[in-house]
Parts: sequence; C-alpha cells; structure tokens
Amino acid sequence: MGFLRLHAHFNVHSGHLCYGELHNIWQGALAEPSYGLTAVQPRVAGTVMTHKLDHNVSALNGTWNAFRLIDTTESRLTGWFVANESVDVLQEADKILRVSGSPNEEDSGSQYNDEKTMKEGVLVINRYDWGLYDKRALDVVGEDEFNPYTFAPRIGAGLVDYAEAKAEVMFWKNVPEDDRAEEQRPNGLWLDIPQNEYSFGRFGFDDKRSAARSFLFFGIQTVFRQTFIDGIQQPLRKYETHEERFQRRLQEGFDFRGMETLKMMAVPSRLGSSPADGDLLGPHTNDERLFQKADFAAFLRRNAKNLGFVDPWRDRVEFLLNELLMSYFERYILPLDRSFATILSAAQALTGQRAPQQIESRTLDFYLFQHLTQPHEDPIPDWEPAAVAARVREFLFSRSGEQLRLFSNDEYIAGLCRCLAWLIGEVLELASNEAKDNYRSNIMPVDIRIAVCNDAQLFSIFKYSRVYWDGSE
Repeated sequence: MGFLRLHAHFNVHSGHLCYGELHNIWQGALAEPSYGLTAVQPRVAGTVMTHKLDHNVSALNGTWNAFRLIDTTESRLTGWFVANESVDVLQEADKILRVSGSPNEEDSGSQYNDEKTMKEGVLVINRYDWGLYDKRALDVVGEDEFNPYTFAPRIGAGLVDYAEAKAEVMFWKNVPEDDRAEEQRPNGLWLDIPQNEYSFGRFGFDDKRSAARSFLFFGIQTVFRQTFIDGIQQPLRKYETHEERFQRRLQEGFDFRGMETLKMMAVPSRLGSSPADGDLLGPHTNDERLFQKADFAAFLRRNAKNLGFVDPWRDRVEFLLNELLMSYFERYILPLDRSFATILSAAQALTGQRAPQQIESRTLDFYLFQHLTQPHEDPIPDWEPAAVAARVREFLFSRSGEQLRLFSNDEYIAGLCRCLAWLIGEVLELASNEAKDNYRSNIMPVDIRIAVCNDAQLFSIFKYSRVYWDGSE
C-alpha cells in the first residue's frame, strides 16, 4: 500500500486560518475571526448558486501537513490534502469525499452547504465562492495579479495562519504564482495545481465542529477515482462499474424516487402550470390496483427491452404506475359514462374530435381512439385482459356510485383495457430508455417520472396523480 509522502508543513498558532487567493486571504484577515462551523446557506447570484464566506475559519493549532494528490493515469499533480498532525489522513479524506466530493463525479454527496454537511462537519467551498468571483479586497492587493483576459492553465490558493495572513499576502504578491508552492513558509502554504480549472475547497472539522482540522483542494478536472495521496498507491475513491454502483445504491438505501429531478424539470415555462392541489387525485388503496404483478411481467417482456423491477423498489414502481392509470381514469374516463351512451361518442369526447379522420396520426389521441374502438390486432403474449377488465369495471363502479350504461358494456370495458395496455406499454418503453441512459439494469420510479415529464402528451394526462408529485409510493 505504501506510506504517505509528506510534501510540506506549516504551523498554526492563532486558532484560525485564512484561505483562498491573495485578496481572499486579505479579506479573511480583515474579517472578524469565525468560531466553529456555522451554517452557511447557498444563495442565488445571477444564474449560479454561491455561499457568502469571510475566508477565515477556526482551526486546530499545531503543525499542519500537506500531501500532494496524484492522478494515476497521467502521474501529475491534481490536488492537495492538508491536515493537522493529529488527523488520520486517509480516514479524513474518505469522509470529506463521502460528504461532499467533486461535483464532476457521481455519488459525491452534497454540493452545497446543507444540514448533512453541517452534521458531518464539512464546509463546502465552490468555484463561485472565492477567487475572482469574490472581489472584496481585490483593490487592496492589486490588479496586476488578476488579469481576467489572461488564461492560466492552473489554479492556486493559499492556506495561512490568521495572525500572519497580511504578511504572507505581501510576501506572495512578489513571487510569481508558478513559484509560490516552492516557497517554504513557517505559517502558511501555497497550493498550486497546474493544468486544472475552477477551484474547489472542503474544510473538515473536528467532532465537536469547533475547529477545522483538514482541507481538501482540487479542481474540476480532478477525478478522485483515479487519484491517490502521494505515496499511497490506492485511489481515494473506488472505481465501480455502472452495475456495481447501482447495486451498491440499492444496498445503501439510495432514494430512487427522483423528486429533486422532477422539481427541476417540471418548470412552468417548459410544461405549463402544475395542477393545483385540489385537482390532484389519489392515492388509491392497494385493493383498487388495476394492474397486478403478472400484468406488469407481460408488459416488461414486450416493452421494457429486458429490463425489469427490482426489490425493494418493485412494489413502489408498480404502485406508482397504477396511480398514474387510476388518476387518468378518474380525471378523464369517469365523466364519459354520465354523458355518452355509445363507445364511438365516448371515444370522440375522450380525444376531443368529432370524427376519427380529424385526429392527427400517431398522437396520443389517435392511439386512444384506435384502441378504444378497435380490437387488438396484435395480442400481448401472456397477458390476461379479462382479469384486468374485471378490476377496471369494479374500480369504475366504485367511483361512480351506480351502474351506468357504458360501464356495463363489455366491449367498452375491453376497449378501456386496450387503452391501459397501450399507455402502460408507452410508459415502460420510455422508462426503460431512461434507465438504460443512466446505466441502470432495472426501472426505478425516477425513470418513470422523467419519462412522463419528457413526453408532453403523457404528462398532460398523468399530471393529475398526487403520488406522481409527492413521491408517496
């Protein structure tokens, strides 16, 4: 495995550290020293999220050791890990990466300061939180160092004792940036990463969250699955195949509902206004489910490209799909029986057309009209529509409160079952594509939500499902 190779060290005696580029460090020295890890809420600044930081933190006194992070594929410097001498370096680095790693890698925890990072004792610093994105004290340090029109394929930041911060800034100001990391200073250290962009930092705090004890510095091109601490020939994060990652997430209880993704996708400018709470339908009881496990198995074989459902999410996926279908029935099918006496008139009302030839080909309305009025030319193997028809009739009768004409018509009920079959087939086909695009071997609720959200026609009829929006499956 090897032994950690120490690159440099410095001393902290004031109980605080300043950090960042030169003007950030100066600003940190001007600000009142902070005490402990305090809640820092992300805020919207234009089109990005930022944290307002004072660029100083309380820190453990004593010797802080600096270790280089090396990319295994290119044998180049790709980051730094700096820690108080009392810290278990490997354990601390692993914790920080678990809580808040690179935004460019999957399963990297929180990318902003939140309740989780606060609980775990990690302060998140992102690219827009420091450097030229925070110009405080820039005029004091001087403009010549920070020419926005000059591209330098490297990033750098200083870490320095609070009491010595201004003196270190004045010293480093007269040293070319390329050479600062080579200067051994008793109370500070310059961290330089060539061939990288966009600076990120993560402070790790002690168990009481009273003082920082470590600092991780990296760029957007740092890949921790192929990066090791100098001297330790083992990547900081384990490489996983897509299937290994999926199975690990299942074991760890990862939330596959996709609620955050749905929240980001379902913006009014893209899909129109979401239904008011009073217009949402469901949830329904398990006894009301229209499709059972055997039904889903038949459609998975036909429409899901060899993908399936997996425990412990199988029942939740089936519940969500049933909720979409039942809310559609309540919203669109139940009112038809009270107004129309024939299958043709109901089909015309359902699709908003007076005649079949008025329906645009290969649209949702086209297929619903076709399946409601015409028998299946291509029966679905291993599917028993008669059992579904019995559940459909029972569901409609229970909701209508009376036995009306269309609901007693076997041909009409059979037509509704064909519509259900087409709808569930469409959703499963799109959801299977979504799952494959995300390297999942099984369909999860997030795949269904995204599939529906990405299809304007399906979204228009399924958006009235309460479970679709609240994730209570």
